[in-house]
Amino acid sequence: MKRKTIFSIMIGLVAVGLLAGLTIFLVNRQQQPQPKMESHPTQMTVKQFIKEIAPAAKAEQKKYHIPASIIIAQAGIESDWGRAKLAYKYNNLFGMKASGKQKRIKMYTKETINGKTKTVKQYFAVYQSWQASINAHAKLILNGTIDNHDRFKGVTKAKNYQTAAYELQKNGYATDPDYAAKLIYAIKKFKLNQYDNFNY
Repeated sequence: MKRKTIFSIMIGLVAVGLLAGLTIFLVNRQQQPQPKMESHPTQMTVKQFIKEIAPAAKAEQKKYHIPASIIIAQAGIESDWGRAKLAYKYNNLFGMKASGKQKRIKMYTKETINGKTKTVKQYFAVYQSWQASINAHAKLILNGTIDNHDRFKGVTKAKNYQTAAYELQKNGYATDPDYAAKLIYAIKKFKLNQYDNFNY
């Protein structure tokens, strides 16, 4: 048998082996269950919402020094205490915008631009769970934005929730000019500071 013929047979066998391997990989991949998206009731009381996310907020404070009261108040205000569709259906508690190839949904939102509130359509991130949303929020506070990685560092250094709230507003977390006041009001109204621990 000529060398060229043997070489051709060997190449053919390798190609068949690779194709078989790829087929097995794809079949196994399709059979693996995809993580199920967490779902929540469309109607939830403020008390139920706080009880549900407080443990995660406390864990984030312990790990990253972001006041738990701030996390809960931001999540509550941004998601209408878990009742907004973006929260109960898509697990996005903070109105986080989508970036890159992140799973996303296009929805209407209100933005304050030059003192005027406008309704605009934006792409928002979709998360598997509320815990994933809280983790994404913590990363934003810790890592800042592309143009300023230290943008929200003042939040992690704050010794009380009032300072943390004003640090968020001062550094442009939200377009609402009353954002800090709304956070502080919610924290006082629902006694969210009971979840804070500044001993770090």
